[in-house]
Amino acid sequence: MEMMEHEDISNANLAGHLLVAAPYLEGGGFHHSVIFLSRVEEEFVIGYILNHPANMTVGDVAPSTDIPASLYSVPIFKGGPVERNQLIFAAFSRTEEKLRVQFHLQEEQALEYAEDPHVMLRAYVGHSGWTLPQLRRELNDRAWYVSPMVPDLCLEPDYSKVWAMAMRRLSPLHQIMSHAPAQPSLN
Repeated sequence: MEMMEHEDISNANLAGHLLVAAPYLEGGGFHHSVIFLSRVEEEFVIGYILNHPANMTVGDVAPSTDIPASLYSVPIFKGGPVERNQLIFAAFSRTEEKLRVQFHLQEEQALEYAEDPHVMLRAYVGHSGWTLPQLRRELNDRAWYVSPMVPDLCLEPDYSKVWAMAMRRLSPLHQIMSHAPAQPSLN
């Protein structure tokens, strides 16, 4: 896999890519995060963190909603710090070597996908968002690395491995950086 340089990034080619947090990135719940960029517009970029489970399911929050019981087992992930009062459904499905990803599913769609063993269904609370200039600044500061989307990362069941897997795919240097301790001050 090849890392994209930030100069190569435009609205046209950023959607569907991954943002991989630099080892030292802290704050905002982004430590060791891998973000799927789902939407890129002229004014903003939206993505969802792939590897930060909330350690709860839809059933844990469903009593206060109209969500059908057949969706109660869907795991909830922390999508990011923006609009954390929203719960959205997303479906990940693999066809040959391609990954199909759909966010903001209607309840009926989520119910259909919940019955399909070839689809990984998730719920997200919140999302990650930037203006395009803000994201470019953070990329210039090397807070993030941009990577083409890799199906194996999106479908990895052990979320604790996703960040290191993404780092190792970027370059030999990033492979070394993937072994950086979570808290460098303890090193």
